[in-house]
Amino acid sequence: MRKEQLLNIYEDNGLYGAKDQNGQIVITAQYTEMYQFSCGLSLVRNSQYQYAYIDYDNNIVIPFGVYSWCEPRFVCGYARVLKDKWGIINTRGDLIIPLKYDNIWALNEEYLCSIKAYDGTQETSINLLKLTSNNMLLDGLTYIATYSVNDFKELSNCSHVYIKKDIETNQLFFTYGTNIGAVAINSIPKEPMFSIVSNSNGKIFVLLTEKCDVGKTSFPPSSIEINDDSNKKGKKLASNYHKTSFWDYENEKMNDYDNWSDPFGDERAFYDGWSREDVESGLADAYE
Repeated sequence: MRKEQLLNIYEDNGLYGAKDQNGQIVITAQYTEMYQFSCGLSLVRNSQYQYAYIDYDNNIVIPFGVYSWCEPRFVCGYARVLKDKWGIINTRGDLIIPLKYDNIWALNEEYLCSIKAYDGTQETSINLLKLTSNNMLLDGLTYIATYSVNDFKELSNCSHVYIKKDIETNQLFFTYGTNIGAVAINSIPKEPMFSIVSNSNGKIFVLLTEKCDVGKTSFPPSSIEINDDSNKKGKKLASNYHKTSFWDYENEKMNDYDNWSDPFGDERAFYDGWSREDVESGLADAYE
């Protein structure tokens, strides 16, 4: 049973909080309105009539007063919000659909590929499936199974895993065969683990993390900024190929790659085709 199904809203002197199945107070009564948790969040309202979303530990995820109205429940990880115009957010608070519509119809799990919206009198259709098909949100994670590198490669019938960067979003991902997985590391991992997870959107995918991070329910986007002091010639050459490496991190001596045991199969695989000599010379200069 999901945790949100184990919490009950209770009222005390006109204020609302949450109790567990044993009647123990989890969130003290402090809100003028509180709705049942959905996708890990609950919509609450304070005495100033401002709305916010909180998590199970009463941490404010989406602050009070950001929107004048908010959807009481998330649907597959999405909710409508209003501030002069209508938009749609995810459980991290990111605006998936910007605040530009005069009206957006209620979200329905069956019709997330064709949500009616209006800009003035002009009717349009929002396809959340298409807009978020490659977006593996690292929030509200539930772990289904976890594997070591060797076990995962055997399971997926692949001999190598390739770490890459999306040149449009600057976010890291990995490929194994013809499949794509999410990355929650910012450097060469010391103890890499692969987990099959589902997120607050209900998407199931493979996540690469450090062993010590297995079980975490939320991660910030993984990306590495380009070092402006890096070799410009190498950067220019690398930009023609969109190759990836951890050269910036190695320049800052954040990883002792000489002692790295290369759990992914070989160094060339991890450097996405570049040799260590290319990395050291600057030819494969960071994330271009």
